[in-house]
Amino acid sequence: MNYKDNYIDYINKLKKSELIEIIDNFNLFNEIFKIEKIIIRNEKKDKIIEKIMALKEDYIKYIIMTLDLEDFNKLKELIFKKKDNEYLLNNRGFINYLLEKKIIFKDNDLLMAVDIKEIIIKLIKNKEIINHIKLWDRIYKLADGIIIAYGVVSIKYFNIVISGIPQKEEILSRLNYYYKKEYIIDNKKIVSNKLTNKKRIDKYLKDDNYKYFTNKDYVLLGSNIYHHNIKSYKRFIKMLKSNYIFKNKDIEFIDKYIVIPYLYNSLNEEEIAKNNLEETIIKYFEFKKDKLKNKMLEEVTKIRDEFPLWEYRGYSKKEVKNG
Repeated sequence: MNYKDNYIDYINKLKKSELIEIIDNFNLFNEIFKIEKIIIRNEKKDKIIEKIMALKEDYIKYIIMTLDLEDFNKLKELIFKKKDNEYLLNNRGFINYLLEKKIIFKDNDLLMAVDIKEIIIKLIKNKEIINHIKLWDRIYKLADGIIIAYGVVSIKYFNIVISGIPQKEEILSRLNYYYKKEYIIDNKKIVSNKLTNKKRIDKYLKDDNYKYFTNKDYVLLGSNIYHHNIKSYKRFIKMLKSNYIFKNKDIEFIDKYIVIPYLYNSLNEEEIAKNNLEETIIKYFEFKKDKLKNKMLEEVTKIRDEFPLWEYRGYSKKEVKNG
C-alpha cells in the first residue's frame, strides 16, 4: 500500500459514471443514518467532484461505522502495519470492498490518498465510533446466528427475536447494506444463500415451530463458537488430547479446518458434509489403523447430532429423537 497525493487527484482521473457511483454509494446511507440524499441530475463532472470532496469525510465515516469488528481491525492493520502479500491474499474480500467504494485505488500497487489516510486515522481512534462498531458487530453476529439456526426465518419471527434490542428499527436496513451477509432479505423472510430450493424454503418457512434460543446463543452461533458448549465437542477434544500431543492452542486449528466447516458451513448437505469431513481428517491426521480414524469421525458426527438443524427449525437430531 502506497500513500500519496490527495483524494481529488484520484477522483479527477475517474470517469463520470464512476463518480456517480460514489454519490450512489453515499446515498445508500440515507436509510441507515437518516441523511439527506445528494441529488446530481445532469450536473457536469467538475460539479460532481466538488460534491464528493465536500462529503468525503462523512462518506468515510459512514463506511467505517458499517464495518464489523473484524473488518475494523483489518482497516487498522492496513493503516498502521506493513502489508505483505499474505495480508492481501487473506483479506481479498475486504480489499475489494474498499476498492469498490473508492477508498483505495489500484495501479501497479494499492494506493490511498494521504488526506483519506488522515481522516481514517482520526475516525478509528474515536471512542464513540469504536463502541458503535462493537455494538453492531454483536448484532451482525446475532443475525448470522439466526440464519445458522434456521436457514430461513420469517421477518415476523426475526422481529420477535430482535424486539428487545434498542436499535431494532435500524437492523434490517443495516443488514441489507452489510456486504458480508450470506443471506437474502425480502419483505417476508430472510433466507440463507445456501438454500436455493424453493420447495424446501417454503417447507421450512411454513413450519413456525422455531426452537427458542437466547440472543447470547445466536451470537455464539454467529461467532462459530456455539459448539464449544456441546458435550460431544468436549469429549472430542478430550479424545484428541489422549491420542495426540494436543494443546489448547490447537483447538483453533481443529475448529477452523474440521469442526466449523462440518457444523456451520454445510447445514443442508448431510452426505456431502460427511464425505468432506472424512477427507479433511485424513488430510490433517496420521493413522496407524482405521480404528482411531473411525472413532474421530464418530465423535465429530455426534457433535452435529447436538447442533441446530434447519429441517428441525433449530432443534437438534438428539432433541427430536428424545422428544
